[in-house]
Amino acid sequence: MSHQISSITFLSLIFCVLIINSATASGIEQSWSIYSEEEGNFVLKYPSSWITGDSFNESNEDGLKFYTDIQNKYQTNEIMQVGIGHRDAELVAPGMNLNTTLRLDSVLFIKKFKDELQNFSVLGEPNFNKYNINGHPSLYFEFSYVKSLVLKKGFFIASDINNSIFYILFEPDQNDIIKTLPIANEIISSVKLHIQ
Repeated sequence: MSHQISSITFLSLIFCVLIINSATASGIEQSWSIYSEEEGNFVLKYPSSWITGDSFNESNEDGLKFYTDIQNKYQTNEIMQVGIGHRDAELVAPGMNLNTTLRLDSVLFIKKFKDELQNFSVLGEPNFNKYNINGHPSLYFEFSYVKSLVLKKGFFIASDINNSIFYILFEPDQNDIIKTLPIANEIISSVKLHIQ
């Protein structure tokens, strides 16, 4: 009987440790900061321990960069970029619906990344139903590429904002994707787009 009680106690202890680890990994104890774009186009939250790049500049194609710590900022090893891109008006026909526009965006972004990033590849097919950013349909695809001999793995999300493209590029090192994915999902769910 005492052996049976010891086994139950041991299993209970393991279960408690798993719950605590799960809660910590999911970001429940994470403290957050708010980033509000100065033109008022979007607001989102991000981990308070992260460091942002210089202030957001809409003309900067790279968007606002986020780093997990000062060392990663020094090494230009961002974990996330958020930005607003402009569509070429010649590529969007009058009356084209948002889903068609997002499909065109997917082709253009994938081509851009293939041209600019080493060994870039899309993992699976682009998805247009996985995320709604602030209630708006969004393009989503997963990818991998190599940066400074390190395999990066992440995802790209884009949605329409005032006929421009609001995007989130989440690009952690492959070894960090599992622990940072819950944080990424918190960030995505916090986004508020201000559509005029």
